[in-house]
Amino acid sequence: MYIGEFVYSIDPKNRIFLPVDLRGRNVSFIITRGLEGCLYLFDKKGWAGIINKLENLSLEDKTQERAFKRAMLSGAHEVTVDSQGRILIPQGLKENASIKGDVVILGVGTRIEIWDQKRWKKYYAETAERSYKKLSTKLEI
Repeated sequence: MYIGEFVYSIDPKNRIFLPVDLRGRNVSFIITRGLEGCLYLFDKKGWAGIINKLENLSLEDKTQERAFKRAMLSGAHEVTVDSQGRILIPQGLKENASIKGDVVILGVGTRIEIWDQKRWKKYYAETAERSYKKLSTKLEI
């Protein structure tokens, strides 16, 4: 399980440091477009789970189903952790997530999310914090 929040800078070669707490013993991951403007990073087991969900997806609107699968899978790339603990963010994904300088790396259960820091702060202030407060009373946490 992935947990935690970390802030790093993306270097001029589009590499980011992946904290050892998140990478563990994994040497490769699958990176793809995420939702709400971030990138998703999966280990092999997590990615197999995503593929399984997509293969068993059965929406009434088949055009919408195919479009979602195409968007998620066409953006997917295997990335390898280098000897210094960095991964390379493909240029297209970097642009898709509007990553420009500092990034926030989040452990979110079965996946890791990579956010442009400004986008994350805005998203958290406008959406996540409000949802957290609202749902915490229902979940009795």
